[in-house]
Amino acid sequence: MENRGFTLFEIITALAITAILSISAVPAFFKLFQEYRLRSASQQLFHLLTSARATAVMRNNQITVMNSNGDWSSGASLFEDDNGNGEQDTDEVILLHMADNKSLAMLGNRWVANYIKFHPDGSAHTASGAFQVGTITVCTEQLDRGYQIILSIGGRLRMVKVDIDEC
Repeated sequence: MENRGFTLFEIITALAITAILSISAVPAFFKLFQEYRLRSASQQLFHLLTSARATAVMRNNQITVMNSNGDWSSGASLFEDDNGNGEQDTDEVILLHMADNKSLAMLGNRWVANYIKFHPDGSAHTASGAFQVGTITVCTEQLDRGYQIILSIGGRLRMVKVDIDEC
């Protein structure tokens, strides 16, 4: 029996089939990558907020998470809010920081648009003292679903996956 290699036609055919299969897989990989980025950014913000609540209870002090430039996708900082005004003053040190996620939309409704302030009992209140409740929606234009981080009246947080028409 004689050893033979592949003909040029067989090699070109195999490469063509491989190229077609690779091209058909690219959109699925892109969607998978987008879903991973979306879930990762949502979890990062969720963990920052749950860390703030735990830190408020542990340190027996008010802890505020404030976004950068009025937009959660621009990043956020967690700090001890000694005077309870919901803003970082020069003497208040940042304990944790979340980097920006400019490629995603992270929108808080009216009550959580700029900051969330936790009290030592774990509840969330606005700077005026009212209970703070709200929803931060994390989404991207490429997908028809996103995540919502929901702050309840007692300061508890939960994250749910939701279908979104427009981001």
